Amino acid sequence: MANSKRKCRGCKKFYPPEEGRTVGPCFYCSIDCQMGFLKSPSGEAAVKKVANRNHAAKKVKLKSKTEWIKEAQMAFNSFIRERDKGKPCISCGKPDNNNHQRHASHYRSVGACTALRFNTKNVYASCATCNTILSGNLLEYRINLVKQYGPELVEWLESQNKVKRFDIDYLIRLKRIFKKRKKIYQNLNKKI
Repeated sequence: MANSKRKCRGCKKFYPPEEGRTVGPCFYCSIDCQMGFLKSPSGEAAVKKVANRNHAAKKVKLKSKTEWIKEAQMAFNSFIRERDKGKPCISCGKPDNNNHQRHASHYRSVGACTALRFNTKNVYASCATCNTILSGNLLEYRINLVKQYGPELVEWLESQNKVKRFDIDYLIRLKRIFKKRKKIYQNLNKKI
């Protein structure tokens, strides 16, 4: 029966399964055939491919939760800057004319409310002066948030006090989502 035989990856002949050896998804008729295949150019390429895949998987697993939070935060902040490109600083109203550095400024800080860390309603682009030197320039930030989005949003943001812990799978997903959203806004900004 043809179904009961397997093809040797080395010599390409068919053998009953009990006469050979299975290594991962591959079947070899003998150890010599296996070693011959692994020393061939196609065998070396297959080994490198598996090694690279394993290395990438280990590298992902070796990252700490802190590193994943940092990467997700960078993707999120980059998205916010792209979303608010061309809009003035949320705090002082300084125009976005590419003459100063732009930050993604949290109205409720990450330390004050971890649940709003990646919430797009809590973060808007601001100038570096307001965000770093003036610690967010929160009084002006609040006034301008109320003017632009209404008191309901500000009151909702101020009422949030949950502590949220993010797991690694969630952070990986967030990073991917905000990278995609940034590309969408980049394409929109190019058309304008």
